[in-house]
Amino acid sequence: MNLPKVLIVGQSFDKTGGGGITLSNLFRGWPKDRLAVASNVNLRNNTDFSICNTYYQLGYNGKLHPFPLNIFLTKIKCGIITLDNQALNDKKNNKSGKSNNFKKIYSFLVSFLNFFGIYNFFYKLEITQDFKEWVTAYNPDIIYSQLSTLELIRFVNNLQILLKKPIAIHIMDDWPSKIGQKGLFNFYWKRISRKEFQHLLDKSSVLMSISGAMSEEYKKRYNKVFIPFHNPIEIDKWLPYARNKWEKNDIFNILYTGRIGIANGKSIMIMANVIDSINSKQIKMKLDIFTPDMNSKKATSMNNLRGVELKSTIPHSLMPGLLANYDLLFLPLDFDNAGIIFSQFSMPTKVSEYMISGTPIFVFADKQTALAKYALKDNWAYVVSVNKKEALIKGLFELYSNSTLRKTLSEKAKEMAIQNEDADIVKENFRKSFILN
Repeated sequence: MNLPKVLIVGQSFDKTGGGGITLSNLFRGWPKDRLAVASNVNLRNNTDFSICNTYYQLGYNGKLHPFPLNIFLTKIKCGIITLDNQALNDKKNNKSGKSNNFKKIYSFLVSFLNFFGIYNFFYKLEITQDFKEWVTAYNPDIIYSQLSTLELIRFVNNLQILLKKPIAIHIMDDWPSKIGQKGLFNFYWKRISRKEFQHLLDKSSVLMSISGAMSEEYKKRYNKVFIPFHNPIEIDKWLPYARNKWEKNDIFNILYTGRIGIANGKSIMIMANVIDSINSKQIKMKLDIFTPDMNSKKATSMNNLRGVELKSTIPHSLMPGLLANYDLLFLPLDFDNAGIIFSQFSMPTKVSEYMISGTPIFVFADKQTALAKYALKDNWAYVVSVNKKEALIKGLFELYSNSTLRKTLSEKAKEMAIQNEDADIVKENFRKSFILN
């Protein structure tokens, strides 16, 4: 297949975040000389050069953050990023990085700007002369973006006008429903964002979503056809680690990996409190949480709960062995209105990895979410779709005491992962979507 040259705008290749992992797995094997990334996130941290080695650090007025926000975070030079200068700047940033107090002040200022409706006046990604020369020389065949903010919508639109190249948009979660919802002028920014997003959809050649449920919703909402592409997995790399024994040990070990965020933090807290309350001499359950949010308020509030342990994230390459070493994998989404709006049509990156691991999965999510619907439809997980501790406890005890159930769920999940998430098949279809002629 004669693959086009792609310019990826916004999300970068990395091994830590869901968007970066999904991006890496979808583009893995694409010729490196036909991939380039232009991003406004800090490319000097966690960037994956194994998929792509052409990166350009975007910024605001020559810095990653505009005044006065740049006072509270490390100043970052814009321009071309290589593996060598990434490593060099990692060392510099580790020495001169701002403290958590500075980051809290920065977070407060961003919230302040959003509330008073002036955030988008401060945060404007502009096509500088240096970037214009770089991107013109690269001369991509298509512009791809996972989009998530008004500034990226505008930047991609301006880039398309400059380059006159087709656009591919890939939506990871339903941020269009949340954008511009808070603040004194939310009605104004919501109207502007929706108008400019719709305009970009109208001029795009390829539209992708993260799930079938999102594609169905967006067909109704925008009258556009979105092709679903979720995080694929390389079956041959995961299967050798897959769990094939379902006997439990003296302690029933439960695992959650990932962020403690706006769409799952409350449900993780509920599970942690349940584990704390049901541990006894007869029954021992332990919940391990591997998260990059170790120092968040929600995480620290769980530190003293019995049977709950928070740990730092591990390299993604070690994930197959980690998942298979537990008795149960926990997959939560929040039940409140804000959480459901944000995650209703999303599919967590870790779903396919949980499924192929051979460890049974416990889904705790509202029945209207794409995650719960998928699990219930194909019976690959134990699902609690009501926000009640009693239902959560009942499910835990049932899984704890029934090894046949654990085996049945594990084998079904593995079967569905092989059928639906095989990287060879998914990547082939993903690549075909970029062939426009």
